[in-house]
Amino acid sequence: MTSSAPTVRVERERVLSLQGGCNFRDVGGYRTQHGASTRWGKVYRAGVLTYFTEEDHAPLINLQVRAICDLRRAEEREREPTRWPHDNITGLSWDDGVVTPTLRGLAANRPRTAAGMFDTMIALYRALPEWMAPRIGGLFSTIAKGDIPLIVHCAAGKDRTGIAVAVLLRALGVPEQTVIEDYLLTNVSGNFEEFIRSRHQAHLGLTDTHSPLLSMPEEMRRVLFSADAAFLEAAFEQIGDVEAYLTKTAAVSPAILDRVRSTLLE
Repeated sequence: MTSSAPTVRVERERVLSLQGGCNFRDVGGYRTQHGASTRWGKVYRAGVLTYFTEEDHAPLINLQVRAICDLRRAEEREREPTRWPHDNITGLSWDDGVVTPTLRGLAANRPRTAAGMFDTMIALYRALPEWMAPRIGGLFSTIAKGDIPLIVHCAAGKDRTGIAVAVLLRALGVPEQTVIEDYLLTNVSGNFEEFIRSRHQAHLGLTDTHSPLLSMPEEMRRVLFSADAAFLEAAFEQIGDVEAYLTKTAAVSPAILDRVRSTLLE
């Protein structure tokens, strides 16, 4: 079920090694279909930003991040608040809406097996694009306003962040296969089970005292923690034409899209 890690040529450091970082990566250096490249050091993707150490502070400050787009639900933000080395930063978050797709809800009527979890993940990726539309629209608007470098993140930096970054890269003209390879890098840079076990308070938006994540059968955890191309492809199927999705669903105007492209491409 789980796709193997891709082979990606890295011109600069893509995965940032931070003691308290979770799946923290730069999305620069990707070639587009028109011969341009995404700029390095402008957009970072990551998981939870709660567990940085003092040793992480200097390299984080050096990134000169101006905005953090937090894709998580309100309860996740409250449980694991962002802890950045300084306050001179714009934090963006959004309301959850009336109906919020969650793993727990989607898994409720499925078997507790690897196949059941795989089907749950497919269902989640089909549901997320519509729910995430205001968040994705906000991400594009933030870039268009010049509030970069920025970080876009969720809990693990895999599912919601994976979809948001995939939409961004496709809108910039990065080929779909390259976008999938960027998504699959999570299988190299994100050891979520180890991350949770080494930080006793870590939840990654998935665990609480009533349903501890690590008590889940191992075969289910393997699927849950993995990036699989089939998951992102399910989201692509729901999105359809990226520009139409951005315009009609995420309220991204052509002017904003043009500004995003001029800002992030070289």
